[in-house]
Amino acid sequence: MSEGQELGDSASRRLGEQQAPERTMPRRPQMSDLTPAPVHARIPPPGTVKAARGAWLLSFLAGALLAAIVYFARDDELERLRGLVNELEPGRDAETLHVVASVALWGSLAAIGLVVLVEMVLLGAMMRRRSGARWVQLMVLLLHGGATILADAVLVEVAEQGLTLRVLLLAQLGLAAVGLLVSLLPGAERWFRARHEASSRRPL
Repeated sequence: MSEGQELGDSASRRLGEQQAPERTMPRRPQMSDLTPAPVHARIPPPGTVKAARGAWLLSFLAGALLAAIVYFARDDELERLRGLVNELEPGRDAETLHVVASVALWGSLAAIGLVVLVEMVLLGAMMRRRSGARWVQLMVLLLHGGATILADAVLVEVAEQGLTLRVLLLAQLGLAAVGLLVSLLPGAERWFRARHEASSRRPL
């Protein structure tokens, strides 16, 4: 092959490269549905659920006042309980009387406190729209009634603040019952059964 032919072939290749179309990536097709993805929004509780929560909170407050009164009057309470135990079973030594009185006082108060603690946990679950928590509250309310009877027998009958303690005990139990009943009303029932509302994000 001559030098002239080589120069001609080289010039032809360069000309072909210049005339060859540039390769471009194909454009990505747009989505047919431009609607943004839904964002789940928290459904605010209705008035019935707020009223039920308020009743339970007042019940917890009554329990806290009850515990405070008993704690600050614990020496008088223990003394009266020791006298009551001595009347029922005379001849007991002082140490035994003290142990029995202490178990009766703090045991009855602990029963109330345990019930209130469970009710608080269940109330938190209920406010997260756990409908089944209400039915557990019903069973706990029955235990609450038993703890109230026990505390009334131990604390009220021997206390100078007997009337105040009895009012707090009954208020605590009554408010818990009201909270449960209000949470079963139709307005609250619809809130528990409602699906999450969906709100769309606005495009920027």
